[in-house]
Amino acid sequence: MKMLHLNGILAWVLFVGVALVCIAILMVNLFDRKIIEQAAAENLHAEFLRAAGSVSRIIRNAGDFHDDKALREAIQDIMELRPSIRRLEVYDLASGSGTLILSSDPQYLAVPLSLEERTEVAAGRSVTRFDDDVIDRAWMITAPIMMDDRVVGALRGRFSLWKYDLLIRKEATLARDVGVGAVAISCAIFLLLIRIKVHKPISRLLDTMRQAEAGDLMKRAPVVGPSDIQAVAGQFNRLLDRVRDASAEKERLLAEIQDFNKTLMTKIAAATEELRQANLMLVESRTQAERAEKLAALGEFSAMVAHELGTPLSAISGHVHMLTEETDPQGLDRRVAIIRSEIGRMAAIIRHVLDSTHVQMRSAAVDLDEIVNEVLALISIELPGKRITLRAHLADPLPAVAGDRTALKGVLFNLVTNAVQAMLQGGELVIRTAQILAEPPEGTIILTGGRQLSRGAVRLIVRDTGPGIATDMLERIFEPFFTTRAAGGGTGLGLAICHRVVVTCGGRLAVWSVVGQGTMLTIDLPIWFGEGTDEN
Repeated sequence: MKMLHLNGILAWVLFVGVALVCIAILMVNLFDRKIIEQAAAENLHAEFLRAAGSVSRIIRNAGDFHDDKALREAIQDIMELRPSIRRLEVYDLASGSGTLILSSDPQYLAVPLSLEERTEVAAGRSVTRFDDDVIDRAWMITAPIMMDDRVVGALRGRFSLWKYDLLIRKEATLARDVGVGAVAISCAIFLLLIRIKVHKPISRLLDTMRQAEAGDLMKRAPVVGPSDIQAVAGQFNRLLDRVRDASAEKERLLAEIQDFNKTLMTKIAAATEELRQANLMLVESRTQAERAEKLAALGEFSAMVAHELGTPLSAISGHVHMLTEETDPQGLDRRVAIIRSEIGRMAAIIRHVLDSTHVQMRSAAVDLDEIVNEVLALISIELPGKRITLRAHLADPLPAVAGDRTALKGVLFNLVTNAVQAMLQGGELVIRTAQILAEPPEGTIILTGGRQLSRGAVRLIVRDTGPGIATDMLERIFEPFFTTRAAGGGTGLGLAICHRVVVTCGGRLAVWSVVGQGTMLTIDLPIWFGEGTDEN
């Protein structure tokens, strides 16, 4: 962990320190080089001008500018006194040609004076040019030779900078040594300061974080070190305080939730017992009705009553079972509301059974989509467990149909229940509503319907992907007590009840089925146009 911290903080500090020292060394070398070269240029120029003055005096004493012996002696004296001068050349300007008179290095092919050099020297001014040779850098200086206050010639020399280059290299070596020492000392100081001022406070802060991560929220980080680290430690301590407060609040909420769960379970148990008693009563009623059907004591009408009471009872049982697994309060209220609704529906059915002995079914405006949604709410809870996919395609808007709402709801519930029970291995249940004019239904028409269908109708389709029904049995499935299920699997009254309701409403009924593909039931119901709609 120490090495990781060293690499993370000290490495950057060392990198910045080394970079700054290197930049400083480069800047010092650059400034030293510039200063030394400037001083060298000024010094060499002054020395060369003095050398040119010496040559002028010698020529003046000799009385002849072309005295070769005097010029050679003067050049030899100058080069002996000034070893930095590598080469001297004397040019004649009296005739205006600028020809070479004498050179200290006969082997070197002298370059004639340029026009600029002749012009400047003739005016009594010197010309300086730098020769940046890789081996030997030097200044090329051309100065006038005076005789009787007039320019008679030019002296050009090559002044080497080897002494100054040596000095520059020594300065660079010294700067490098000083820089390396400065880097080493700076790194040692940085390391010491970081370990004392940064590493130790951060280590303490990290130890506190690890203890907090392990669950010890009472630990507090020491607020020491630089101001930034103190700010981090203080903020971390405030964060721990908030976490402790949040943990205490969470414990309080958990306790309240547990108390609420206990109260809720008590209410659910009471509601379940109430529903169980109602279920027992309804089961007993259904048993008596089925016994009466089998004995033909009460006939087909009594069997219909028992069947009508059994379907909502199954829905109630399913919702009661789901209540024990429901944890959402809104979900519990919704299921209890559905159960109460179904109990009310059963009471209405019982009253309807008692009243229907003497009174016919009354026709009224019924919203078919609303009935579909209510039935889907009852059966949707059990479909996922049976691996059945529900697909509802409801037309919107859809006109009201003429019929009895309770009876139509029972018809749809019977059709959906039969479809679900037929798909033992799972499958797809499709429910569709649509407004039609004169489109014939698909499959075998069981009921042709009343003449009011010519004014428009609403079509209800219930389709499943079950095993299907053989063709020779399609017209018999609507007969009372006829069933295609195994023994004990049904009373054979559901579709008979549906048949009777559709007849009463003046609707059309058709069935399509293929063995191995599924079954589709189509019901066309007349549109409600007022009190005189039901003319069947």
